[in-house]
Amino acid sequence: MVKTLLARLFRAIPLPIARVIVGVLHARFNVTVAGVFFAADGKVLILRHVYRHRHPWGLPAGFLDAGEVPEAAMVREVKEEIGLDVKVSRIFKVHLIRPRHMEVVVVGTADARQVLTPNHEIFEGAFASLDALPGDMMPSHKEIVRRAAIPPTLRIEA
Repeated sequence: MVKTLLARLFRAIPLPIARVIVGVLHARFNVTVAGVFFAADGKVLILRHVYRHRHPWGLPAGFLDAGEVPEAAMVREVKEEIGLDVKVSRIFKVHLIRPRHMEVVVVGTADARQVLTPNHEIFEGAFASLDALPGDMMPSHKEIVRRAAIPPTLRIEA
């Protein structure tokens, strides 16, 4: 009864005010996207990030802009960070990195013959084989790469 009354009252509030109320009452999230991009030879694109101190090597990643879909954000981020054109084939995983920080992981392909041109956020980029990922690569990204390398038809999720 009370919930029905509150719902009707909320419905009567002008939309701009309702949006403010919803914004105040609900948690805010940062949403990032990371990409696993395989070359034709099976190597994966990894980047050595300027702003990551403990584990500088990792997957290409970045924040979504307002209204941007994860696939487009990842294509944009890779182009900005390292100058590559990539193709996203699917969303692989969505998970919480920490409270209020959600990450969408996409999988796709990249042509390793393209020239890597790092911007100010990236020291360098490389295509690495799965058995030669750097020791100072983010452990969570190593695991994501290993799982993404398994064809979807053979993968068993726990």
